[in-house]
Amino acid sequence: MIMRTVFILLISGLILTSCDSLKSTKDFGIVKKAILSNTWLLQDENGAVVSYNGENVSMEFTQEGSSYRASGFAGCNRYFSTVNLQPDQISFSAPGATLMACPEMEGEEAFLSLIPMVNNYEISGNELKLYKDKILLLRFKSK
Repeated sequence: MIMRTVFILLISGLILTSCDSLKSTKDFGIVKKAILSNTWLLQDENGAVVSYNGENVSMEFTQEGSSYRASGFAGCNRYFSTVNLQPDQISFSAPGATLMACPEMEGEEAFLSLIPMVNNYEISGNELKLYKDKILLLRFKSK
């Protein structure tokens, strides 16, 4: 009787472990869809959308085959970056940008310098948070 109980517990544990890994894959599909289907607007530390020169700083993701790309408005220029998106991490290449000159470039320069530092992310409600390890670097909300 004890052996039967141990066997049932062992099998139950294996089934639950299998379900958990399926759940992770399913969750990543949902997360990936959320990331790809939104325009993300940069927020400041108080949650207000950041705008420069009358336009919101933004990020959009696209997928081309198995590759991902981010692009958007950085404050003066449009930018673009390749993205490595995984269930447990995200990273960006150094962004390229158009070469417009605007009166205030400091905000754009700061934003673009943070992008290649990102190595982790979280989606929470309508927010996308980008981290370096556990330090929040950029916070966006869906448009």
